[in-house]
Amino acid sequence: MYRALYRKWRPQRFEDVVGQRAIVTALKNQITAGRVGHAYLFTGVRGTGKTTCAKIFAKAVNCLHPEGGDPCGKCEICKGIDNGSLLDVVEMDAASNNGVDDIRDLRDETAYTPSACQYKVYIIDEVHMLSTAAFNALLKTLEEPPAHVIFILATTEIQKVPATILSRCQRYDFTRIGPEDIARRVEYIAGEEKLELTSDGAELIARLADGALRDALSILDTCAGVTAKIDADVVRRMAGVTDRSYLFHISDALEAQDAAAALAQLAQLRQQSVDVKRLTEELIAHYRALMLAALPGGQALLSGVSPEEETLYLQKGPEMGQREAIRAIRTLGTALEHMTRGSDQRIELELALFSLSEPPQQMQAVTVQPVPARTAQPEAPRPFAAAVQPFASAPVQPAPAATAPQTPAAVAEPAPAVQETPPPAAPEAPPAPAEELPPMPEEPPVQQGEAALPWDEPAPQAPPPEQSEPVSQSDQSVPAEPAQPAPAAEEPPAPAQEHPADPVLTKPRSVAQQGTNPFPYWGQIVQKLEGIDPMLYMYLRKSKAYFDGTRVLIDGGKTFRDFIRVNKDSQKLIKKLIAEVSGVPVPIGPYEPKAAEKTASNAEQSLLALEKLGLEVSIEDTARKKR
Repeated sequence: MYRALYRKWRPQRFEDVVGQRAIVTALKNQITAGRVGHAYLFTGVRGTGKTTCAKIFAKAVNCLHPEGGDPCGKCEICKGIDNGSLLDVVEMDAASNNGVDDIRDLRDETAYTPSACQYKVYIIDEVHMLSTAAFNALLKTLEEPPAHVIFILATTEIQKVPATILSRCQRYDFTRIGPEDIARRVEYIAGEEKLELTSDGAELIARLADGALRDALSILDTCAGVTAKIDADVVRRMAGVTDRSYLFHISDALEAQDAAAALAQLAQLRQQSVDVKRLTEELIAHYRALMLAALPGGQALLSGVSPEEETLYLQKGPEMGQREAIRAIRTLGTALEHMTRGSDQRIELELALFSLSEPPQQMQAVTVQPVPARTAQPEAPRPFAAAVQPFASAPVQPAPAATAPQTPAAVAEPAPAVQETPPPAAPEAPPAPAEELPPMPEEPPVQQGEAALPWDEPAPQAPPPEQSEPVSQSDQSVPAEPAQPAPAAEEPPAPAQEHPADPVLTKPRSVAQQGTNPFPYWGQIVQKLEGIDPMLYMYLRKSKAYFDGTRVLIDGGKTFRDFIRVNKDSQKLIKKLIAEVSGVPVPIGPYEPKAAEKTASNAEQSLLALEKLGLEVSIEDTARKKR
């Protein structure tokens, strides 16, 4: 019966193992020194010699006449292990025997001593396929097996093996075999099999094997079934790499921004029954090769391609560039992920190809277009009057020293304070509180981003001269900034005194009914809080905010006031977001409608009800009696 080349030429000695010199030396030294462990773990990609080394190790520890750590291959033990007549070496496939009952049976068998060998060796291939219960059943036996038992575990997916198993084994990582080593081994085997293999054919086989010697021998076996004279053309034809020019046709069309040609090539391949998902994977590997070819020194990283294809990659890779190749890999990877979720494969690939045919500059412009409009306001430092003029409509009376009314502050000329011409008629507006401080002087936003004081602490500075006496309740003016303030550049930075918080927060803050307007940026600030601080967002998602000319007053209810008064970090976050969105940092405080307004409103309703009953009562008389 004919035996496949990879079975016929499986190494029987450590010296025949290709490309794993460090591991082979370590295993031979353990056998020679008599320091054989009880559990080993061999990991690595397919075709690198894991199972082969496990079988050689099982023969070497039981060989009657070992030769420098290698089995002799001539004694009864070595021959019995090779032909499978000895039951002391058990090879188990964990992919099909992955249940807990299988491991329990194996554990029960370890209690029996070997029949002919010195050690009983259990080789468990693809050990990562064991179930969680099977791993747990193996733990205790693997840690403290009988003196006559050796476990050798082999796996290609080491990340699936539990850490409890890893800690009980000696681990050896098998690396990919180099193309030169594979080519030499393939040429040697071809000569022994009386095959004429050219050097070009051997190099192409080594490239296509991608570090797995078993794959290389399988390709050689396939070619030997056609002809005894094997060259590069025979290898291309039999290995299925006869024509991969369609990959270059698609990438060239996309680079030329010709989406129609790329989609036409896709339709032609589908007509030839090419699997769309497989084509997507090939395109990802194709653009990966182009990316590596564009990388300086990346030629050595190209593997699995023919010399002709390597020449094309080295030519087209630098022309395309790494950025475009990376964009294609990400786009095709997203399409492949959508295919695995059940989306239409053809449509997903067509969308990916169409998007890759678009220039990346246009796509970037469409994506980033809304951002400058949102962040254009805080680009340059401006006076607070220009920044808040749309919502700062509180009437402000000029200082007594001024002889003429001042005009509104212009945007081009920075003003030290918010100054507007008072409205012609606002006699019934309640006065602002006496403790309100003058408007904030001009200061660059960068220096004031963290300047506002906490929520519940008064300003440490002394009141200005014009505020030394309380303002009477009948007075409707708010003290303004002195007529000639010193320039902002000459004043020493004192951020703690520039933006005082509300002085008295134990009482509800009274504000002018017509002098306080809604803060227009509050919706944006609350929306930003949703992604930064979800708990604070829950407090403020239905809140409102107003601006009284100096502070942003937050109407969030009593629960929010109690929360924010003791959370300094939340205060800083709100003030930081106000500075980012509006462009100018301002203090914050609580908002409450004036209690007198509520009382008056209730009194009016009561008097109207009394008038309906026929009682003549004057609202002014009632208010005078209360005072």
